[in-house]
Amino acid sequence: MPITASARRAAYVIIAIAALLFLANYAARANEPTEPNANDPAGALDDAQIKRLPDVRALVGSDPITLDLKDAGRRLCEDESLDALRDVDPNRLVWSIITQESEIVDLELEGDDLKLVWKPDAVGQTTIVLKASSESAPDAGAFVSFRAEAWKPNLFAAMMAALGGGGLFLLGMKRMSDGLQAIAGSRLRRLVSIFTNNRFLAIGVGTLVTSIIQSSTATSVMTLGLVNSGLMTLKQAIGVLLGANIGTTTTGWIFALNVGAMGLPLLGIAALFYLFCKNERVKNFSVFALGLGMIFFGLETLKTGLAPLPDTPQFMEVMRAFQATSFKGAIMCVFIGCGTTALVHSSSATVALIITLASLGVMDLNTAAALALGSNIGTALTPLIVAIGAPSNTRRAAYFHLIFNTTGVLWVMAIFFPIFLPLVERLGAALHLGITGQIALTHTLFNVANTIVFLPFLGPIANFLERRVVDKETRKPKSVTGLFSFLNDEPALAIERSRIEVHRMFINCMALGENLQRLNEGEFGDDELVARSFELEEKLDVAQDETIDFISQIMPRAFSVDATASAREQIRIAEEVETISDYLVGVLKSILKLKENEQKLPEELVNEFTSLLNDALDALKWLEQKFAERQHVELARPINERRRAYVANAKRIREKFMEDMSQRQFDPLVVIAVNYQINAWRRVYEHLLNIAEAMETPEKAVNPRANATRALT
Repeated sequence: MPITASARRAAYVIIAIAALLFLANYAARANEPTEPNANDPAGALDDAQIKRLPDVRALVGSDPITLDLKDAGRRLCEDESLDALRDVDPNRLVWSIITQESEIVDLELEGDDLKLVWKPDAVGQTTIVLKASSESAPDAGAFVSFRAEAWKPNLFAAMMAALGGGGLFLLGMKRMSDGLQAIAGSRLRRLVSIFTNNRFLAIGVGTLVTSIIQSSTATSVMTLGLVNSGLMTLKQAIGVLLGANIGTTTTGWIFALNVGAMGLPLLGIAALFYLFCKNERVKNFSVFALGLGMIFFGLETLKTGLAPLPDTPQFMEVMRAFQATSFKGAIMCVFIGCGTTALVHSSSATVALIITLASLGVMDLNTAAALALGSNIGTALTPLIVAIGAPSNTRRAAYFHLIFNTTGVLWVMAIFFPIFLPLVERLGAALHLGITGQIALTHTLFNVANTIVFLPFLGPIANFLERRVVDKETRKPKSVTGLFSFLNDEPALAIERSRIEVHRMFINCMALGENLQRLNEGEFGDDELVARSFELEEKLDVAQDETIDFISQIMPRAFSVDATASAREQIRIAEEVETISDYLVGVLKSILKLKENEQKLPEELVNEFTSLLNDALDALKWLEQKFAERQHVELARPINERRRAYVANAKRIREKFMEDMSQRQFDPLVVIAVNYQINAWRRVYEHLLNIAEAMETPEKAVNPRANATRALT
């Protein structure tokens, strides 16, 4: 039986996971201190006879270390299991060195002080055994031991581990976001599209969506798309952007959890589900789990890579130069956090690095909090760069983001030492949080407090930006949709952005039909309304081209079946709606041509064609409403039933006109116009049925044409 490609991939994944587990286990064992061997004096003693002291670890080339043995002697004398030292005064103990000469350290004993003199360039560890006895009974006593280690950091290996861990973490963030967006599907995109003048609801929507997809950038891009489409005002968008800032702080709470050990098992289980499960929803959940496993394992690898840094004097010397022990130092840390975030384009990565270093004891809460505040400014710089040359609404939102974060950091820094840090420490103590939790609390507290402070000023700031930030005159061809300003790495959100333009095409096509109704009532005497109708048709042409081009660039990156199906639906609907607009304008042109030649349709035909127009426009409005409400079930059947009656009515009109031609003389232009318009109205309903079929979900779609002919004769 041949081995399939899926089985081979699964085998490779299992082998890779096993190799990683083996290497992790090997590394853990390699880092464990070795037990004393048989040649070591401690090896000849029973473990119960030896009391362990804390191990001593020093960097190669370190200065001698002096250990005070008084506390150890006191504990020995108080130990009831040691008969030899019972009732012995701890201050009168006699210490002696049992360990033979070591290759890494020389021992010098002076009373209760043991001096460890490290040998130059010696690397390794040894077990030191000491004996404590009384002056009256030197042969009896108790033993204590500890391990002495001289180590030399492998900075290259540490740097590679930190680099790999950081890369795995960033990839995990991307995969987790993709998986969550694929799981949420249209419901997530529908939630983003909800907007209201209630700023609190807008903040809640921004917070919820960003917490779900773990990407404030994706939320911001979707929001800017709604603003540029005219479906959301800048004031409404600002509320969503504020919520996105709060939502992105949930990432820090994930980092604060000690979940590194879950990374590899989660990766292995998720990989098996992804490779062997056929269900699309389960595969999406497995992608989310893969991303989560990458995040956990990446953070653990990052922590392992950075672990030697606290024992590296050069690194600690650099860190001491950048501590937020003063206002000047705090400002310097803010700039460092800002620059780091701008460099990696991710505040989440910066917060992860800060939490990792803090957990290793490299930095205190003051420094970590200042760096986290700076990351908020850094995350606003990337949208600002992207907004260069973009439409005015995009630039306004980017400027607001920068104003919000920068102003927030400024006022928080003014109360950083007297109010902000003590508040974080008190809340952290009340919630029993360690330093990593306090850093996550700092990030959340800043964004929540800053949002509360800005709430009363959202209106004035939005008005100021709308007055001061305007589009400059340009000779470039004007885009109808503005879609290409929002090409991004989130296909699900980009496809939702194009869906807005397809819906706008529906609305413009209906507006064109309504213009035709009004022109018909006014006997086509309104030249301005005629001009607006032609402009609408031109907009629909350009919108179709831009929308299809945009979706064509997004579809190869579409992650889920849901997103791909939505993209295909939009392409087909855009084509069908634009074609309907062509027929509507064709009808308008035929009537204008008759008017130009001082001809007109018979009154009875005008009434019949008006009825056909109204019927088609009602069906178009019904489909538009279903599209807006995302009701994609049982559409084609009712439209097809209406089409049959519509076609029968059109045939009746044609037959009646043919009978009239045998009794009356019509101008050739009238005959041509009548035949064209009857054919046009029938074609319009064919395309309405195409739209209904495109909108139906694949699992519930029906094929009402199975027994119906599509011939137009």
